[in-house]
Amino acid sequence: MDDPRETIKEFLRGRKYQEILDLLGENRKIVRLLRSILYDDEPIIRWRAVTLFGMLAVEKPGWIKKEVSRLLWTLNDESGSIGRAAPESIGEIARNNIHLAEDAVEVVIQYLKDPETCRPPNRNVEILTGVLWAIGRVGSRHLSLVKKVIPVIESFLEDPEPSVRGHAAWCLGQLDGEDTRERLEKLSRDKGMTLLYENEELRLKSVALIVEEALTRCC
Repeated sequence: MDDPRETIKEFLRGRKYQEILDLLGENRKIVRLLRSILYDDEPIIRWRAVTLFGMLAVEKPGWIKKEVSRLLWTLNDESGSIGRAAPESIGEIARNNIHLAEDAVEVVIQYLKDPETCRPPNRNVEILTGVLWAIGRVGSRHLSLVKKVIPVIESFLEDPEPSVRGHAAWCLGQLDGEDTRERLEKLSRDKGMTLLYENEELRLKSVALIVEEALTRCC
């Protein structure tokens, strides 16, 4: 294997997750390499690395448990990192193996509640949309863990950024919140566009389409 990073990236492009698991074997260094790929310049590579972290939460839980604390650290200002794909990875890990990341989900939720990190002018929109995506993924299987933050998520439906509105709408659709129908319907003609990762693909969608799909799912 001349360049393991490039090999893994090529496998991720082709959604060849089993090949990566076979490559992994008992080599923990590959997991650290995968974490570094969360910072790759190619968005679909980053997102499919997130998917793979979720798979590893089942296949290699002992290894991934240590990675959760490292991912959390990247969301800390003191880490000097932007935390790219950290909330998404934590969400995917928790969705697939809640015992590894239940406490970490609470930290992610607190991030959403902090106006310093989630409201203009100092926020990082990429991290914010990642947090919304993560909560949606966790809540689709473990609703009780995130139900308390639904009113906060609803407030982001009025955000000036279409990517935030779209991810908030998608998140609420994952949480099956019947009480959110009226608020979602207000965005039924929203032409704002955002990239959304679903079914291992990254697609450009209008907020209106995301709302339509969310209403079909949850209400």
